[in-house]
Amino acid sequence: MGSLLSAISGQFAKAIALGTMFPVIIVSMLNVLLVAPLLPQTAAFRDLLRRIAVGEEKWGAVALTFVVLVVTGLLYNLNIPIIRLYEGYSWENSAVGSALASLKKRRLGRLRRLHSSVSSLRGRMVAIAPNNALVDGLVVEQSALAVALNSQLPDGENWVLPTRLGNVIRCFERYSTLAYGMDAIVLWPRLVAKIDSGFASTIDDAKTSFDFMLNTSFLCALSACGVFAILLLHPTPLLWGLLVPYLLPLALFVALAFLFYAFAVNRAFAWGQGVRAAFDLYRLSLLKDLGYEQKPLTYQEERAMWLDISSQMLYADSRNDPLSLEQKTTRIVASPSDIQVESWREIGEQEPNLRIPVLVRLTNKDANNKVTLLRLIDAIPDGFKYVPGSVAVDPEVGFFLRRFAPFEVVLGPIPENGTIVVTYSIKP
Repeated sequence: MGSLLSAISGQFAKAIALGTMFPVIIVSMLNVLLVAPLLPQTAAFRDLLRRIAVGEEKWGAVALTFVVLVVTGLLYNLNIPIIRLYEGYSWENSAVGSALASLKKRRLGRLRRLHSSVSSLRGRMVAIAPNNALVDGLVVEQSALAVALNSQLPDGENWVLPTRLGNVIRCFERYSTLAYGMDAIVLWPRLVAKIDSGFASTIDDAKTSFDFMLNTSFLCALSACGVFAILLLHPTPLLWGLLVPYLLPLALFVALAFLFYAFAVNRAFAWGQGVRAAFDLYRLSLLKDLGYEQKPLTYQEERAMWLDISSQMLYADSRNDPLSLEQKTTRIVASPSDIQVESWREIGEQEPNLRIPVLVRLTNKDANNKVTLLRLIDAIPDGFKYVPGSVAVDPEVGFFLRRFAPFEVVLGPIPENGTIVVTYSIKP
């Protein structure tokens, strides 16, 4: 994600320098000051650094620069594994990971129950006393809980990760799926191509800042492990005066690792806002560039379209009923959106009263699930109009007509493997 955006925004060198090289230089300097004195032959090492600083040891300077560049390259290419480590993927099934995830799941359950209670209480308060000052307080509390549920914890317990950072990133990874039915993993590389350089630089800046914080935390944690290893390799009597030179750097690196981790979580929120906004702003341009002429008229129709497109791209060899590239005359939006509904349309002969009957047959292809609600949108040819009161559904199910042009009716349910026929009339 980061390298693609850096290429588009023209800030590739900036991302490496600020996000990766600076943490390497900063933590290296801390190691020279705090860890080097704990190593054997410290005097010789300090003399070497002095000669490098004054330019007496040119090959030493070249070697030091080479080491910094190699560590920077490794850190840059290990960016995704490091992020996943901090998210908790590699240890989520361990005892510690399971315990932390259980705590997060319990918090998610409490927030959900509290949000539901506050929403219910607010509804009752509005019905009883809409001008009561307590209503405003409940609105603020409900908004705060909604923000926490949408930005700090994912939408289901099966998505919860052991760390706070993992759950923050999981939230904006799930945003496109929840909002539009778009699989972020499949569609993000394609969406990036639609993002203009100005907006890409905004996301890239947030990602670079996040990388700086996370890489600094990671290097500080490695340094703390190094100090601990030196302490173990050089047994020291358990005397406070002898342990202090080891414990102070160890405590400092541990504190810095946690501090920069907290900063990284904060920057992940900004990074996530940019990713969410990219889906909001560029998804319809992506739809056009993918070759689809269809223009969704409703949120439900758009969500159904993106679910189909995501599935077709994820499972390229199993396109049994691919989404049409052209704008369909008859469009259907089923709920649940993952149920396949087949449509067949027939226009009859014009009658003496100039009416022309239109028949649309809808079949639920799912043998295990019923369609609870279905929205049928049928285009009326130019120069014709819907005849009021002519719509009928067989067999009889609940329905209501939403609009005349285009003809749109909402109906349901449709049983498993069931078929219903919608008829209506048009006239010049």
